[in-house]
Amino acid sequence: MSTPSLIAVDWGTTNFRAYLAGADGKVFAQRESPKGILSVENGAFAGVLRGEVTAWIRAHGTLPVMMSGMIGSRQGWVEAPYVRCPAGVRSIAAELTEFEVEGIGTVHLVPGLDHVPPGEPPDVMRGEEAQIVGAIAALTAREATFVHPGTHSKWVAVSGGAITGFTTYMTGEVYGALRGHTILGRLMRDGAPAGGGFLQGVEAARRGGPAGRLLHQLFSVRTLGLFELLPADELPEYLSGLLIGAEIAASARAGETITIFGSDELTMRYGKAAEALGVAWNRGPSDSVVAGHLLIARAAGLLGAAP
Repeated sequence: MSTPSLIAVDWGTTNFRAYLAGADGKVFAQRESPKGILSVENGAFAGVLRGEVTAWIRAHGTLPVMMSGMIGSRQGWVEAPYVRCPAGVRSIAAELTEFEVEGIGTVHLVPGLDHVPPGEPPDVMRGEEAQIVGAIAALTAREATFVHPGTHSKWVAVSGGAITGFTTYMTGEVYGALRGHTILGRLMRDGAPAGGGFLQGVEAARRGGPAGRLLHQLFSVRTLGLFELLPADELPEYLSGLLIGAEIAASARAGETITIFGSDELTMRYGKAAEALGVAWNRGPSDSVVAGHLLIARAAGLLGAAP
């Protein structure tokens, strides 16, 4: 019978998620709160962690605690190192950062990854690596392209069962900045759009041409509103489609199928844009975060042999 063997914590910029998991992947309980690292004042991370998982430790005894995400960034609790791509579960497990927390025991912090393409600046990720490790195993994927949409969207290349490289797009953050802090947002209105604006934006991205042309296309968000060619409540959708479409057009390779991880809304939005651009896609497994933590913990010798 499965018993709790690990506390897996996915601690990002805006959210905290914790899972009480068995070595076989069974999730016995989980907790989620908006206590991301940016909402924790004066570095009181230990108090937040104790408040979320102490009941589990009282019920089941001291368990290994594995944390991944922005909690290991320079703005987080303890800065964990980066592992250079290509990286697999063993190289990630070999670089865990460990420290003691009163009332919790030993915390094991998953490192981030970095990727330095020849002649280009470095790229980094924190948090997605644990989910990808779990997805590689769940999908038995040796060659794949994983997409993590969000504030900083990641396109991740997997080859030979390892993460060989990735590219970051600031799509979500740019959308928020353009809508909230530029003239493009002045004509926008919240509402219940019919949906045509999003695909119109994707189509504009498809016709975009050189990457720099996007800077010109963005101004069409304003002119389509000025000339009443799009309703005010469709303009946010058009901007979203334009940015997401440009991201996918720049990243997707002909004939490949991309695997998308994200919230239901974001996954479907990216999937809709991918279909409009002729890119096949599927949804990533929902339990890959826990699976990734368990694989890393086992590779680090924290759980013993596979069940």
